[in-house]
Amino acid sequence: MGGQEGWCILRTRGASTMRLASSLRDSGISAWTPIGSVTKRKGRARDRVDSPTPIMPTFVFARSSHIGELQRLRTLILSPHPAFSIFRHLNRVPIISDHDICSLRDAEERSAIQVRKRQRNVVPIGSSVHVSEGAFAGMSGIVEESDGKTAVVAFGGNFRVTIAAWLLPENLLTAA
Repeated sequence: MGGQEGWCILRTRGASTMRLASSLRDSGISAWTPIGSVTKRKGRARDRVDSPTPIMPTFVFARSSHIGELQRLRTLILSPHPAFSIFRHLNRVPIISDHDICSLRDAEERSAIQVRKRQRNVVPIGSSVHVSEGAFAGMSGIVEESDGKTAVVAFGGNFRVTIAAWLLPENLLTAA
């Protein structure tokens, strides 16, 4: 692993996956589970709502430096965490490198982008924007039109581009 710390695998019930990762993080243990999103219908109007869900239910990754503490937590009768076990193979705890979970991190990022694409983002006309992603990343301009799905951004002179509004996060907007 080249001196880098890896991850061990924890197993829990599917419904406890996100709660376990969150609970461990809150207690100071570096833990992660890849989170995706599912669209559900909610309420009488049947509005669509994006709901976070584990990409790999039952699996939580914890930094291997916490194995001793995790083994101790498993033996507690009244644990503050959802029940879990530490995955073993051939009577050893396998250590997973950061490189080995890259594809899971990519899947989590793709899911987050899909959620952003579904949300409408009406950018106020006259707002100054700094594009952080896509073909125009790093460029700043002024919004001339916006309909929630796209925004026409003037980057100076006659250089105007229609950009997907989801590429213009609201927290990067400043009044012109």
